[in-house]
Amino acid sequence: MKIGIDFGTSFSLPAIFYLGTQKMLLPAGKYGIPSVFYYDSWDGVVIGEEAEDLGQGENACNLRREIKLDLNSSFNANGRTFTAKEIVGYILKYVKDIALSSASENLITEPIDGVVLSVPANFSHNEKQIIKEAAEIPEQNGGPGLRVLGLIKEPVAAALSYFEEPLSDGTRILVYDLGGGTCDVAIVEANSSLVEKYDVKATETVRRGGKDWDAALQDFIRDELEKLTGKRIAGNISYEEKIKRASINVKHRLTDSERARAKVEIDGRVYQVPITREKFEGLTRHLLDETLNMTKRLLQGGYGNVDKIVCVGGSSNMPQIKTGLEKAFPNSEVQVYRPESAIAFGAAIYAQNCSNRSFVQDVAAFSYGTDFYLSGTDIQKFGNVILKGQKLPVTEERGFATRTDNSTCINFDIYESTITDRDYPYDPSKKPVVEMALELPPGYPKGTDLYLKLTLNTDGLLEATARDLNGHTVTVCK
Repeated sequence: MKIGIDFGTSFSLPAIFYLGTQKMLLPAGKYGIPSVFYYDSWDGVVIGEEAEDLGQGENACNLRREIKLDLNSSFNANGRTFTAKEIVGYILKYVKDIALSSASENLITEPIDGVVLSVPANFSHNEKQIIKEAAEIPEQNGGPGLRVLGLIKEPVAAALSYFEEPLSDGTRILVYDLGGGTCDVAIVEANSSLVEKYDVKATETVRRGGKDWDAALQDFIRDELEKLTGKRIAGNISYEEKIKRASINVKHRLTDSERARAKVEIDGRVYQVPITREKFEGLTRHLLDETLNMTKRLLQGGYGNVDKIVCVGGSSNMPQIKTGLEKAFPNSEVQVYRPESAIAFGAAIYAQNCSNRSFVQDVAAFSYGTDFYLSGTDIQKFGNVILKGQKLPVTEERGFATRTDNSTCINFDIYESTITDRDYPYDPSKKPVVEMALELPPGYPKGTDLYLKLTLNTDGLLEATARDLNGHTVTVCK
């Protein structure tokens, strides 16, 4: 069987599109699998709810949340260091095991022979590569050993799930996906008469999600507790973990109630901090506005009108989200659609169809190019080869001249940006996503053209090739 996995900042969910039906592969009554990692020398690696239970009090330092938002860091726990890729691998292995167990309970006994993973709309090449490689870590090395069929942007996956409902051809929606760590928006059109049944017009992301709403509550509750207790609480990892848990609980309760109390135990005494929904929405208004402004920019980008705004992602359950969108876009219908499950279902649908690479026509989330010097000057610039918004897959080639005589090695550093200009100012602080060097025979004169060819595949992953006119080449595919 082929499955889809919504690898979320807070929760992960596996799903299958089986016999024409979207089905979640979770134990009965479970909302999702916490994307939480814990390690100590006694219990070893623990994932999910049990990890949350173990990571309390002084053990909070062994708990790692939200790894998806910091894939370039490592984590030290109880004398052992884990890379982000290892942690993601452990989480995905646990998700795979849960999926297989749930499938068996539903009399589905096939092994998992492929998976599609959802990623935020603006995940970089390196971030997507880490997620993909983590899923492919062999089982004998403690990994999930999954065969990755493809990657799909989270709001695009949600659109696939939504379009499985009976809709007329030509329907165009804007998906507003507020998850645990990011807010992604995408304009997607469905038309069965086209070669590409689902056409992605544009996507954008702001790195704001439910964790930021939690953090705003956490700051408020911490300040109130310091007033109540007379203690300095900030920076105490044990206290902070308790407050974080209380913040998440209060946020969920304020979804259905106008008021709630945060209950936090400090040194044997339980303190209560009351908070109203109005207060909570005031504390987080700036976060909502940031996502609404991004949505406005996308809708004003010349992609035409949308028939509906569809809200997904667990954080879209907060009443302020639908209300805020309705006020910001009074001429558009706003619908909250399967907030927790739409992305996983869409990934499962894509898993069944991604061998047909024209099933979804996506666009490049970034521009890619290299640095070069303007001819006859010492002025360094960035030059794009692939531009953000181009339809995927895309291959482009551009020539760049050598700067000195008798060059024997030319470095091509590939840079990622949201800039759509052909050339733009050089920034020495910017780090490349791919580094490669083209070795040349001696005697190349200054100004000789060398060519950089870049390919962005349907997953948004980059391949790079550099060549000279004599057939010398170097290729990087990461």
